[in-house]
Amino acid sequence: MSPANSARLPRGNRQRERTRMALLAAGQTLFARRPVESVSVDDIVDAADVAKGSFYNHFQDKDAFAATIYELVQGDVEFHIFSANQAIDDAPERIARALCTVLRYALEHPERLMALLSMGARRLTSDAPLNAGVSADVGRGLAQHRLSGIDLETGVLLVLGTINSTVRYATSGDSGKQPPTLAAAMSTALLRGLGVPGEEAERLGSSAASDLLGGK
Repeated sequence: MSPANSARLPRGNRQRERTRMALLAAGQTLFARRPVESVSVDDIVDAADVAKGSFYNHFQDKDAFAATIYELVQGDVEFHIFSANQAIDDAPERIARALCTVLRYALEHPERLMALLSMGARRLTSDAPLNAGVSADVGRGLAQHRLSGIDLETGVLLVLGTINSTVRYATSGDSGKQPPTLAAAMSTALLRGLGVPGEEAERLGSSAASDLLGGK
């Protein structure tokens, strides 16, 4: 909810919304740094600086709380990928641009993206909700013979695993490459792994990095 919309709520509702947003912000930070299983409700309310009873006014339990954060961030990431690929039909190009978009999102919103990756680590399957777009692009690429040498599930796992590794490396502080250079290299390697010929994979990877991250 935007501040403008929040300001139009009755005073009691505004306070309730502020409490909910404080809890979500605290959970996002905690889940970015630690596995969900190691974070307690006490940890969340302490980080949010709210009473423990307030947590249960908004969420049934920690699992429901984590699912809310996952869905909010998932939707935001999906919107950014959709926007980046709205005018793109070619499956390999869409996949390269998705990697570059997620990397850009991670650089702009590191805690948000790392929380998503942490909570999504157990959802690396082609039918998981967050992966529907990846599955559609890989399936389209296979049907059009733009991708080869893999089946659908292998392709989805390869895309998700490469994006995950790229983001974690880029945000670790240990990367020796600038984000555009890393994005171009990883997009190229990913497309080659999906069966796109080498020169074309390099062209598409470099183009996606240049367009979305400012150049190779």
